[in-house]
Amino acid sequence: MKKLGALLLVAFLLLGCSTEKIPSAQPAPLAIESAPLFPEPTDLQSNRLARLDTLLHGSITNLNLSWVADMGAVAIPICLQEASDNTLPSEARDLILIVLGNALKKAAVREHPDAKNDVVVPVLLRALDDKEPHVQRSAAFAARFVDDARLVPALRPLLGAPDFVQEQAVLALGTSGREAEVLPIAKLFFGTSNGKFRYSCLYALASMALQRGVDVASVLQQNLGNFAEKDLPNVESVRQRFVEFKRITVLFGELSSSIESRRREADEKLRKLTSKQTVFDPSADETARARGVEEWRNYFLKDYWLVPPPSRS
Repeated sequence: MKKLGALLLVAFLLLGCSTEKIPSAQPAPLAIESAPLFPEPTDLQSNRLARLDTLLHGSITNLNLSWVADMGAVAIPICLQEASDNTLPSEARDLILIVLGNALKKAAVREHPDAKNDVVVPVLLRALDDKEPHVQRSAAFAARFVDDARLVPALRPLLGAPDFVQEQAVLALGTSGREAEVLPIAKLFFGTSNGKFRYSCLYALASMALQRGVDVASVLQQNLGNFAEKDLPNVESVRQRFVEFKRITVLFGELSSSIESRRREADEKLRKLTSKQTVFDPSADETARARGVEEWRNYFLKDYWLVPPPSRS
């Protein structure tokens, strides 16, 4: 029952978590340097984080570590340290990798790949190669929030792993994958009847197209012979959606142009193409524009694919 409770808690943390009570414990030293790559914790944060090692070596049933992830970049060094601790039970490593992923997300490490990756990636690579599938799953979840091609060789074998691992690997490849990852993900998309998993595959392909300019339509066209004949009409339908999406990715890139007139023109064209009204002011300051760009990004990775393509008539 304890293991079941721990697994249910981990599944919940993939979606988010809340506040909790923390028992006192003796401080534990940080093994990974927090400066200059990561901001120094305040005294209060440092005291709280010092309890983490003791917490993870105890019972993790109903252990809520959302307070760690909420610290963002400050918490990343100790999360990396704990994720590398082979003395932890697999359930605890599973949990801390999810917390690490949420901290990476809050710190926007994916959006700003830099020297932080050199510290994060080796830890994720070891966890992706772990013999425990739940640890692999959580490592793949954390990898979704790091943009680094070094993760791809470790993620690709997980496309054949159990479904709960496979889905996180697909989403992580959407972040770090390139053209070579389009075909295996597309084959998974057409080979499943699970609607949620199909959506995850589509999300990954759209991410590669939007963030990297990967020409998904072209890859599908060049590899039609790799699909079953019965799937070809659906392959063509999806290919056409990505032909249209390629135009959108170009306009999306223009939203970040240094020239206001180009930003305005791109925004107007996107509104016309999608009938979507977003809060994006081309003349606003950089911070406000970034919020508008993020709103467009979220739309193109999610809701855009849930509605039929506009009529061409």
